[in-house]
Amino acid sequence: METTAPLAHVSADLADLVPRYLQNRRTDLNFARQLLRDGDFYLLAGLAHRIQGSASSYGFATIGDIAREVEKAAEQRDGMAIESHLRALERFLDSVEVTYV
Repeated sequence: METTAPLAHVSADLADLVPRYLQNRRTDLNFARQLLRDGDFYLLAGLAHRIQGSASSYGFATIGDIAREVEKAAEQRDGMAIESHLRALERFLDSVEVTYV
C-alpha cells in the first residue's frame, strides 16, 4: 500500500525561510527528546507551546497540532504519549512536501 506524503501549503513569501524553519524543528525534536529523557516536563511543555505558536505563522498546522498534543502530554507527565507524538513529528518532518501558494 502506497502512502501519500503530508502536504503543507505555505505562503510563497516564506519560501526562503521554510528550510531553516524545518531544520529548527528538527533541532527542537532532538531537544524535546533530551528533555523527556531528563524528565523535565515543565521545559518540554514550554518548548511545545513555542513550537505550536510558530507553526501557524509558517503555515504548518500539523506541526502545531502535534506540538499541542506534546504540551498536553507533558503537563500530564505522560512520557509514552510524548514519545508517540515526537515520533509523529519526526515522520512529518521526514516526509512533508511543501507547496508554496
